[in-house]
Amino acid sequence: MNRTTKILASALATGVLATVTACGGGGGSTGGSSDEVTVLYRPGSLADSAVAGVQKAFPDAKIKLVKTADVDTKLGAALRTGKDLPSIVTADPIRYAPVGSKFTDVSKTGFTAGVAAGYLPWKVELGKTDSGAQLGVPIDVGPLAYYYNAEAFEAAGLPTDPGAVGKLVSTWAGYKSLAQKAKAKGKFACDDPAQLFYYETWSKAFGFYKKDGDKLVPDIDNTIGKTAFDRAMDFQSSDLCLNVPSSSNDWNSALNRGTLIGFLQPPWVGSGSLQTAVKAQSGKWRVATATPDGYASADGSMLMVPKTSTDPELATKVAIWLTNATNQANGYVKNGLFPSALGAYVAPEFTAPQPFYGGQPAASILAEISKKAPKIVKGPDTDSINAIFQQAIRDAASNGADASKAYNSAVDKATQQFGK
Repeated sequence: MNRTTKILASALATGVLATVTACGGGGGSTGGSSDEVTVLYRPGSLADSAVAGVQKAFPDAKIKLVKTADVDTKLGAALRTGKDLPSIVTADPIRYAPVGSKFTDVSKTGFTAGVAAGYLPWKVELGKTDSGAQLGVPIDVGPLAYYYNAEAFEAAGLPTDPGAVGKLVSTWAGYKSLAQKAKAKGKFACDDPAQLFYYETWSKAFGFYKKDGDKLVPDIDNTIGKTAFDRAMDFQSSDLCLNVPSSSNDWNSALNRGTLIGFLQPPWVGSGSLQTAVKAQSGKWRVATATPDGYASADGSMLMVPKTSTDPELATKVAIWLTNATNQANGYVKNGLFPSALGAYVAPEFTAPQPFYGGQPAASILAEISKKAPKIVKGPDTDSINAIFQQAIRDAASNGADASKAYNSAVDKATQQFGK
């Protein structure tokens, strides 16, 4: 899932859930016969091979694929009315936990413990409710790595070996030193300081929620978040970052001008957007595994099966096939979707040296990060709360607010909207 899609989905989800919860509505059906399986999915959320091959894989079923960027709005409306619900949908089980009773526990319809063992354990766990129901079949994840132009690093007097760069970036002091040296040469080794905040919280498994007995409650003003905010603000106020969102036109332009020579990002940016933006720089880029203060990964999406599915066992089988190791390996090579299926990590096309990264087996490097990343403690509004803090960091770049003022303002806003 690309970054823009994730942000849009996050923004929609809170309103969708509020509406669904308020209106209730759990009846209705998908309509049609039991051999019909409708898959509602976002562009770029499923591998091309999965989309192209699913009907052939299930010749006795009638597979209908519905691609839309507006999944959360359509799903929310369908949940509210109980009509036109798909058999399978790409969604985030955590966001839909408040209406989790409307979805199938796929552990009882085919996603058994044996099947689940083929996916990253922490990713599987993110699909479970507090009661232990498994609401999702894993699709992609987003291991965080440091991407850099080795040729530009050498010209700036910086190390070029991935191990040496990784060692520097493995601490915030080391990363700041690297960014300062790049800046002295008129270059940037950081793109967006607001993203640094988010990535630090990932590495600490912090998603603005905490356990309070059997409940998951908001935890907005937290030491982990405050430390992450201050570090990001330090980079921002020291002008160590380019201060542009990843994958934007300004970001692409800075890469092509050679101004932006390194950054921390998940693979949909580091592999997808990067390779699209700077094809002429193929062979010059490298990937370093270490990131400041530990490994981290975005959680990505899952396939969920509404309870109104006419054949939940068939729908679950289709969801498992769509996310199998072969399709997920293909999804990375062709679509930039990083796999959660462990079998994909040993596929030949996945482990092959990548010319863009100077022959580095970049995917295998990212796989090690995925395996070591912690499970983030998330709640329905995690991404919306995070967006408030990120915006505060970006706003400070223009309004000159210091770290303390910007942080307190973000805490107040997030608490007012999501603190109850």
